[in-house]
Amino acid sequence: MVIVCLTHLFIFYHYVGAAGNQSLKVETQNGWVVGRKIAHSLYGWNGIPYAKPPLGDLRFEPPQVPDNWTGTWNATYDRSECISFSISEVFESFINPSGDEDCLYINVYTPKPPQKIRTPLPVIVWFYGGGFVFGNSSYALYGPNALVEKNVIFVSFNYRLSIFGFISTNDSAAPGNTGLKDQVHALKWVRNNILAFGGDPNRVTIMGQSAGSASVGYMVLTPLTKGLFSKAIMESGSTLCFWALSKTGPKAATLTGNILGTANSSSEVLISELKKVPAKKLLRAASLAMISIMADNPLDGLVYTPVIEPASKGAVITTSSFEILRSGNFNHIPVLVGYNSAETYALEKGLKLLWGYVISYDLDPARLVPVSMRTNSSELQTVGREIKSFYTGNSGVFTAGTFLNFLSDTAFVRPIQEDVNLTSQYVTTYFYRFSYNPTPGALGAAHADELNYIFNSNYNSTTDLFVKKCIVSLWTNFVKYGQPTVPKNKSVCGGVNWKAITPTARQELYFVDINKKVTAGINPDKGNMTFWSNLFEEYANLPLYTY
Repeated sequence: MVIVCLTHLFIFYHYVGAAGNQSLKVETQNGWVVGRKIAHSLYGWNGIPYAKPPLGDLRFEPPQVPDNWTGTWNATYDRSECISFSISEVFESFINPSGDEDCLYINVYTPKPPQKIRTPLPVIVWFYGGGFVFGNSSYALYGPNALVEKNVIFVSFNYRLSIFGFISTNDSAAPGNTGLKDQVHALKWVRNNILAFGGDPNRVTIMGQSAGSASVGYMVLTPLTKGLFSKAIMESGSTLCFWALSKTGPKAATLTGNILGTANSSSEVLISELKKVPAKKLLRAASLAMISIMADNPLDGLVYTPVIEPASKGAVITTSSFEILRSGNFNHIPVLVGYNSAETYALEKGLKLLWGYVISYDLDPARLVPVSMRTNSSELQTVGREIKSFYTGNSGVFTAGTFLNFLSDTAFVRPIQEDVNLTSQYVTTYFYRFSYNPTPGALGAAHADELNYIFNSNYNSTTDLFVKKCIVSLWTNFVKYGQPTVPKNKSVCGGVNWKAITPTARQELYFVDINKKVTAGINPDKGNMTFWSNLFEEYANLPLYTY
C-alpha cells in the first residue's frame, strides 16, 4: 500500500513538474529554452547564448550570431562570467583568474510565465559595472526581485572585459570596443526575442552603474543602437569620465606583446599572435601592462576601456563624446542620471596603501589637472595650484578627506553634471543624488551603495526598506511612464515631485536627493561645480574628450 501511494505521488509530482517546465519553455530565434521558478513572482532564464563563443580566431572580434540548437537549451543556471580578476581577491585571482572566454550569455527574469502575460511588459536591460576589467551579470550579484515585482521584465548579460573586450591598435587589426559591440549585440537579441518572454520590444530601458553607466552612455551616443531602446538610466558613470575613455590602447597592446615575447612587426602580426596565447596567461600580461601604464598617474585614465575608433561600418564611436553631446547628434530619449554623495569614500582604507600618490599630488599639483586642460608647463602649475588650494583650504596639504572630496568630483560629480548640462539641451533629463548611508557617522553614500536598495540585499531596517521601496518605485515609474513621479503614485517617497530638466526649462539643474527623506532641490554641489566650470572656461583645450 505504501509503495502504491509513493508511486502515485511520484507520478503526480512528475507530471506537475513537467507541466510547470512546459509553461517555462520559450522559443527564441535560435531554439527553445527552458527556465525555472526562482521565487514568488520571479521566473528566470539564465545563460542563454546571445553570440557565438568568442574563442580562437573570434577572440578580439565583434560578436557573431549564435548557431541554432536542436532540443531545449537548459536555461536554469548562470553560465561562466567573462574571464577577469576578482576585485576582492586581486592577488589570488592574478594567479588564477576567474571566468572563461566562453561567456556571452544573457538572462531574462519575468513576474509570470510568459504565457500568462497578456499585455507585453516594459523591459529593463542591465549593464554591470567594474571598470571594464571585472564584473558579471549573475543573479547572486544582481537579483532583480524588487524590480520584477513592479511588473517589469529584467534582462542582464555578460560582455567581454579587459584585453578581451577592449584591446585596441587603433587600426583595422583591432579597432577597439569589442566589449561595447557585445552590448549592442545583446540589445539586438533583446529586440528580436523579448516578445517571446512577454516583454515589449518598444519599451526597453537600458540601465547601468559605474562602467555599466558609461556603457549605457555610449549606447545612447552610437548610431548603431537606433531604435533598440526608448529610455536610459545612468548611475555613477558617464562617457565624459576620465576613466571611461582610454588614450593608451596601442601602447597597452604593444606592451602586452612585449611582456609575452610575441612578434609585433605590425598590428596584424601582434593581434594574430595574441589570439594564440592561453587566456589566463594573456590576462596576466595585459594586467601587468595596465599597471605599468597607470603607475605614473592614475588620473590619466584607465587602460582597457572604450576608445575612439577609426571610422568603419561597425564602429561604436568615432569622435569625442563631448562633441557628440554638444552637437545633439545622439539618440534622443528620456534619461535618468545621477551620482552618490560620497562616491570615492569607499577607498578611504585603501588610500593608506596609496598615500605615496597623494603626497606626489601635494608636491606637484600639476598632476591634479585634467587631461583636457594640459597645455604648457607654466599654465599647468598655475591650474594645479588653484585646484589644490580650493580643496585643501588654509592647510595647503591634502588629508584623506579633502583628497577623496577632490577625487569624487573629478572622477564622477564633475563629468556627470556636465553630461546633464549637455544632454538636457536636447532631451528630458531627470537628475538625482543618492545620499543614504545607514552606517553611523558616514559622510554619505559611497560608490555602488545604491545597488543595495535596487537589488537583493540584507539591508532590512525600517529606513532601509523605505529607501528601497522609494528608489525601486522611482526607477520603475520612469521605466513604465517616462517620469519617476506620476499622479497615480503620489505617495511615493513622501510625495516628492521630481521635476525634469528639459530643453525649455534649463535655467537650473533640478534634482532630487535620495536619503532618509527624499527632497527636491536645484544645483547640487554648486560651489564645487562653479569652481570647475570657471576653470574649464578659462583653461580647457577644445575639442574636449573627457570633462
